[in-house]
Amino acid sequence: MKKGDFRSIGICFLLAMVAGILYFNSLGNLYTNWDDGMIYQNPSIRNLSWEGIRKIFTFEKGNTYQPVRMLSYAVDYHFWKLDPFGYHLTSIFFYALTCIMVFFSLKAASEGLRKDVSSDSHGRIALFGSFLFAAHPVHVEAVTWLAARKEVLQGFFFFLAFFLYLKGRETSGGRKVIYLGLVLLSVLLATLSKPSAVVFPGVILIYEIAARGKGISEFIRRHWLFMGCAIAISLVFTAVLIKVMVDAGGVKPYRGGDFLSNLLVSFYAFLYNIKLLFFTINYSAAYTIDVSNPILSLKTLAMVISTLSLAGLSIWSLKKRPAYFFCFFFFLVTLLPYLNIIPISTLLADRYVFIASFSYAFFVGMVFEHVYRFHHPRFSAGFFKILATAIFLFVFTSHSLMTIYQNTIWQNSYTLWADAVEKYPKSNTANALMGVVYMELGMDEKAVEYLEKAVELLPYDYQSRNNLGIVYGRLGQPGKAIKELATAMWLQPENDNMKINLSLVYQRNGEYDKAEYILKQVIAKAPKNANLYFRLGLLYREAGNYEAAASMLQKASELAPHIINPHEELGNLYASRFGDREKAIEYYTRGIEMAPKAKEKIEDLRWMVQDLQAQ
Repeated sequence: MKKGDFRSIGICFLLAMVAGILYFNSLGNLYTNWDDGMIYQNPSIRNLSWEGIRKIFTFEKGNTYQPVRMLSYAVDYHFWKLDPFGYHLTSIFFYALTCIMVFFSLKAASEGLRKDVSSDSHGRIALFGSFLFAAHPVHVEAVTWLAARKEVLQGFFFFLAFFLYLKGRETSGGRKVIYLGLVLLSVLLATLSKPSAVVFPGVILIYEIAARGKGISEFIRRHWLFMGCAIAISLVFTAVLIKVMVDAGGVKPYRGGDFLSNLLVSFYAFLYNIKLLFFTINYSAAYTIDVSNPILSLKTLAMVISTLSLAGLSIWSLKKRPAYFFCFFFFLVTLLPYLNIIPISTLLADRYVFIASFSYAFFVGMVFEHVYRFHHPRFSAGFFKILATAIFLFVFTSHSLMTIYQNTIWQNSYTLWADAVEKYPKSNTANALMGVVYMELGMDEKAVEYLEKAVELLPYDYQSRNNLGIVYGRLGQPGKAIKELATAMWLQPENDNMKINLSLVYQRNGEYDKAEYILKQVIAKAPKNANLYFRLGLLYREAGNYEAAASMLQKASELAPHIINPHEELGNLYASRFGDREKAIEYYTRGIEMAPKAKEKIEDLRWMVQDLQAQ
């Protein structure tokens, strides 16, 4: 093993140690309300059998298709059940692997794009850049937010693919075929972790333009099969991504009302993402971008000119400094899915720059390296080496302290959204999720305050309108509840949960016919959903239609025999309304036998059985 190999192993070990130390204080963090649907309430991760894995990799309409992320949760659940400690540990592990692959990718990219320097220079750039990447506080959301596991998984496979490509392009024959095959496999795994990895072929083209200049056509001619396969993967998953976004309501109306206005907003998003990496101090789970209104203004013109100027400088640098060209366009290409060209609900988020921050690491690494190698007759030979090292340590320490502090903000839902609302009070996301926190705490009047603000900021936020409807219903304001739920259903007509919430408002208001009508509509679409029959049974019981209630509860118990609630309610119905002691005992006993894990409920049912038998 060469001396350089030992050095690389040592650096990898240090990177893993740095990642572990910086994120150690996140291991005690709880789930946030952003994690609930993906982990805490997700039944698909609780089955690691071959059948469970097959289901994870099966595309289902209306669900995000990120099966590698789901598989990682299933493995976590197998070992840790719902203990968040283990999930955080896994995320940190994959982040450490990502940082290691960034180190190797930086070194290989520097070797390919900076031919006029020594091998030590490439090593220093990789060293400076990878440690700044590891410590950058913009990555806290990707690592500490458990539902963002997709970022660190995608990051590892994306940079693994990039490194394998950079190494493979220097080989020939059978070895090259193996390398390129592994690249395609890694790209596929990155895309199955998060579909935004579809931009990988664009990254390869940008690199080849930087490395070859006018020789790009020769590269395409010689590698048409590889590029064709890579582009095919990208096209398939781009179609999947767009379909998932459309089905889930992720594609929003044009900002400003038309395509041109929406496109101009993309320039804001691009520059604000640069700001996240270079100038932001107060990181947050939610941001607001101060877009000019009307969009055609001097401010917008300044944004467009600034972006085009950076692009122009990068193109100008292609001939003499191709690495700078690559940094700019790598950043642009990897941000394309998030620049609002296809309008999305969130314009700016820390996680969006996770892959793109490789450009920051490369660029800043080169800046430190230039200072490190600089010589001037007025200064001693080692002055600039010490200066570069001192500035690097200052930036690294600053990043590290911000990262450790930011981990504490992600401690739980309340700390997260209280911080976001304080920093960005005009953020729809921050207000919407702060409202959800107060809903879960049962503080409905406080929840209304934030949810109303969220809807005011973003009128088509159907989820906040749905939550407002729930809270208004609990506060005894059926008129407001029905209005908000009806609007939410108009915005998202395929969402059956909203219809169920509306039926509950009608039920609570004594309008049983309307509640029944809605539930029957939903049951017609999902005739095997036991919960819907259970809800309809409770509705009939409350309305005094006990025979119909018994029929619906019986149907629910047949569809979900291992759920204790239908058996319990049937027992209650026969004991209190029909006066049939034997039947009541039968259903209570069936509930005890069929749902052995519901320990508290079972104990209650045993007492009921004993009381009935003693009569």
